[in-house]
Amino acid sequence: MLNSVGCAAANTLLVVTEDFPPFQFPTPDGKVSGMATEVVREVLTKAGIKAEIRLYPWARAYKLALKETNVLIYSIARTRDREHHFKWIGTITPYSVYLWKLASREDIQIKELEEAKQYIIGGVTNDVKQDYLVNHGFDVGEQIMLTNSDTLNLKKLTKGRIDLTPFDEVAFIHTAKQLGFKPENYKRAFFIEDLSSELYMAMSILTPDDLVRTLRRALEKVKDSGRYDQIKQKYLK
Repeated sequence: MLNSVGCAAANTLLVVTEDFPPFQFPTPDGKVSGMATEVVREVLTKAGIKAEIRLYPWARAYKLALKETNVLIYSIARTRDREHHFKWIGTITPYSVYLWKLASREDIQIKELEEAKQYIIGGVTNDVKQDYLVNHGFDVGEQIMLTNSDTLNLKKLTKGRIDLTPFDEVAFIHTAKQLGFKPENYKRAFFIEDLSSELYMAMSILTPDDLVRTLRRALEKVKDSGRYDQIKQKYLK
């Protein structure tokens, strides 16, 4: 049964994310699917909340969640810089970030992150991966060339317009296959351990605490029931 929090949220809650397969992506009928999306839908159902999920470029989704009330954002990395800007619900997907290169680029050998500064890297505006690189001394416009999606960076990497791009492993392989590219044409150049853990769902900072607690309890129920593991395994095959 819907409680008062659920009733209020049903009319006001906006859910935003980016096109980032296999975690979230548009379907031909205009809906949003994917590993993380299925988890989020299960959580909303458990919480008794109806909400529309909208796909935006990451910068716009992030800005909405940062500035507006009652906005849920996923799949978002939890970092020190973001910690106090959101109310964190919990983890919803695994996440392992590498710098990727073309397999033919045997000249690119990176043992320390600093060594990547001699190459052109594809980044995404307001994305945690490019923010991490900037915080480690990489310069936007010099070493980092920005686009509005990881998919565009994969296309640029394939065409040789950039040398490297940071990408989650599951998402990279899935995206390459979706674009008709062969995963064996690419190699991991460097593992970014600091960024690799899990991605979260989070609420805008002005969201009432009662709603945040309702969503946290719902996510716990989804995981305790085994449904979370079922969804994850479906996409990791």
